[in-house]
Amino acid sequence: CFSASTNDIKDGITTSQQQQQRLDEFEISVRSHLLELLEQFLSFQSTGNNNTNNNEDDAALTTLLKYLKEVSLLCLHISMMQPQHKTTTPIKKLPFVLIEDTIDSLPLNLIQRVWSSQVHSSLCISSYIISSSSSNNDIHNNNNILTSPHLFITTSKFVLLRICNKILKLLSNRDAHANFAGSIMILLARV
Repeated sequence: CFSASTNDIKDGITTSQQQQQRLDEFEISVRSHLLELLEQFLSFQSTGNNNTNNNEDDAALTTLLKYLKEVSLLCLHISMMQPQHKTTTPIKKLPFVLIEDTIDSLPLNLIQRVWSSQVHSSLCISSYIISSSSSNNDIHNNNNILTSPHLFITTSKFVLLRICNKILKLLSNRDAHANFAGSIMILLARV
């Protein structure tokens, strides 16, 4: 779908240009949908704290977290299906860019919920960045989707570093958020 085997010219556009155009359209579509989900999630935060809103808030958070994880899995699958010599850097970097967009759009208290939620422990971002087990090389393990060799390339590493630095800057009072700051620093040490 995203790869081309020849440089045929069709309608004045080479196959590689068509491939790049499809990748660009895919990224725009995915990021636009993420922003819609973030807008929906933030709207429940500003409407109050009764039980109905809490249920809707929880549903919006679940939808957002599922979307981030499923797009990451899709990007991993596309990267795994590409021949070694084909470059799919935009696909490999996309999950990290989506996480960065999420972090940039949310206040600190919501970043903490998205990053490491007790309620959504299998969907939160920290659950699929790095595995806590010794089997980090198992690409089928959902605990290390983003650190898979198929996605975790140099440009992805820089985006992850940028994400972690942004979060640590937001944590001005490290005493009040010691656990969260510690988990970010442990992540940086592991990768």
